[in-house]
Amino acid sequence: MEHLDRDEEDEEGEANANARNKAINSLLKGPKLQNHNHNNHTALLETDDEESEDEDPPARKPRKGGDSAEDSGHMNETVEVMDVIAICCPKYKDRPQIARVIQKTKSGYNIHWMTGSYSGPWAEAKKRDGRKKVPCVGTIKESEIIYKKISLTSGQKLTNKVAQTLRALYAAKEGTKS
Repeated sequence: MEHLDRDEEDEEGEANANARNKAINSLLKGPKLQNHNHNNHTALLETDDEESEDEDPPARKPRKGGDSAEDSGHMNETVEVMDVIAICCPKYKDRPQIARVIQKTKSGYNIHWMTGSYSGPWAEAKKRDGRKKVPCVGTIKESEIIYKKISLTSGQKLTNKVAQTLRALYAAKEGTKS
């Protein structure tokens, strides 16, 4: 009986991973493609029960090709001074951690932290030093960046697409750590 329970757990884990990947892909693609993909996903789910081994590899290969620029947050692009980036910081998982790059160093980047929310405006963070307010700066490694080249709107807000992508990326990061 234990063996069957493990198989069922593996199937549930794969189903959850597939569902998460499909959700991320559907968020990154526009609303026009989302309806089309939804129809394809239902067809794939019907065939997955019959021929799961034959369907999985072809379904994953196109995702890898399409994921390189959009899904991973422009991860193949280089970060330059004044770029806005998203950082994985488990301590503050309830809101996105965004910063502006000040300087590139040997070990990573000097950044100026920003404050804001998914739907609100973003501004450079300041902290108190006695009576003065000074910029809130820090140093991060390249590996901590989860999304590069974020563009803010004229009102200094995240675009809807970027906000949805960040939510999906943070949810995926949280799912892999727990």
